[in-house]
Formats: sequence, structure tokens, C-alpha cells
Amino acid sequence: MKSTFKKLLCCAAALALPLVAFADNKTQENNTHSPLYFAIEYSTGGSSWIDKSLSYYTFNGANFSIGAEIMRAANGDSKWVQQHQLRYINSTGTIAISGMGGSQIHFGNYTFGMMSHSTVAPQLRLYYGFDINLLAGVVNNDHGGNNPFTIKGDLSAGFTGMVVYDFKLGKLPITARYQMSLPVLSVFTQTERGYMFSDFTNFVKAGSWNNHFNMRNRVHFDLRFKTWALRLGYNNDIVTHYATDNHFQYVSHNFVIGFAGDLIRWGKNNDNKIIKPALYTY
Repeated sequence: MKSTFKKLLCCAAALALPLVAFADNKTQENNTHSPLYFAIEYSTGGSSWIDKSLSYYTFNGANFSIGAEIMRAANGDSKWVQQHQLRYINSTGTIAISGMGGSQIHFGNYTFGMMSHSTVAPQLRLYYGFDINLLAGVVNNDHGGNNPFTIKGDLSAGFTGMVVYDFKLGKLPITARYQMSLPVLSVFTQTERGYMFSDFTNFVKAGSWNNHFNMRNRVHFDLRFKTWALRLGYNNDIVTHYATDNHFQYVSHNFVIGFAGDLIRWGKNNDNKIIKPALYTY
């Protein structure tokens, strides 16, 4: 994992430094909001998890995800922004104590958010609103036993907020962003004992902070080159379910590299809409 991280970091630096030196950022900006902003992200790092319906061990391992993000102004109201995030998440690990025995996680994750915004200063904006998150997949346990895997599902809704700050490194414009999502209510699935799915006791449960805690943190730096940007950053995911004694906990820390900007557009009258460099959004 350390070797992969170093390779990604070197690739990001190799891409970024020449562009910083020769960046041409004379593209005219304006106050018209962008109809669409699209990003592709790759991330890798470490993760740990425990699924007590499979094993009482904690697993540590490598984490990988690939995803896409779309942000666009909501139709009819320039203050509201829609956000769509779609990711595939894979984790492979071993028992923390012995380093033996394997476990794998395969999750699909979709988030829809709706945020309003306020301009605090010429370069500083706050976004605030709600999002709905759907997480679904399987946890597979290779460490013996007669319960090789469980199905996980989580539909949650809560608050999201984002701080966006624009600054320059020499001639290169950079947009820094921190976003946190904190679900309040959820419906999630979790097997009680789940031996080959023969027991579905408490399989579907309503969740709040007494038996369910999720959180997502995203820190991104978008290095902007005319209508596109190189994205570097950090993602953190926390998923925690409590159903009687069968806890499920998953935590990941990932380094992010990606590309963002005005890559795809659709809808009516696109020719009449003015695009600012990369999104950035208003």
C-alpha cells in the first residue's frame, strides 16, 4: 500500500509541476453559474473493519475506490446546487492481530445532495443543505466458519456542508474544498447471526445515532487550468451499524487523485450558458 501511495503521489507531482510553471489562466470569468461540473476520482489508502456477524476479529487492509462527481446549478434557482456522487469501494484485509485470515468488502455508493450557498468573502463560499446516501454491497470472510459473507445495505439522510476557498499559487488558481456529510436517520440491513442467511432476525432496522453512525469527510485541492482541473485530496469514510451484539464498523482513509471540469454537458440551450473555468461554481 505504501508503494502504491508513493507512486500515485509522484505521478500527481509530475503532472502538476510543469502545469504550474506554464499555466495560462487568462480565461475570462463571470458571475454566470455553470450548468454542469464533472469529476472522475481514483483513491487508495488504508481501511479497517469488523463485522461481528462473520467474525469477532478486526481486519486491516488496503482500500481502493473509483468514482465520479457531478455538481450543477438547480434549475430555476441560482442559489441551489445539486450534487451527485457515485463510487465503487473495495477493501481487502487480514486479521489485525495475526496478519492471517482474509476479508473483502465490495460496496457501491450513491449520494444525492442539494445545497444552497452564501458568499462570505470574494474568495470564500459556504454551501449547506441535505443529502441522501445509498450504500450497498457484501462483506466476504475467508477465515473459516459456515457464514462466508453478509449483505449490507444502508439508506440514510442527513446534513451536508461545504467550505470552498479560491486562492493562487503564483499564477495558478487553486480551489480548496472541505465537505462533511453527517446522516441523521437511516434504514439499514444487517444479519443477526446470518449463518448462510438462514436467520433474518432484525435484518432491517431503523437507524439514528443510538444504533447507527456514518460520516464522510472530503478535502480536495483543484489545480485549475482553463476549463479543467487536476484534483488532489483526501477522503474519509466512517460506517457504523449496531444491531444487538453484531456490530459492523468500517473506516477508510484515502489519498485522492482525479480530473475535474467542464467535461460533459447536456440539456437545452447549452450554447447560451457561459462556463467558468472548471466549476467553481459561482
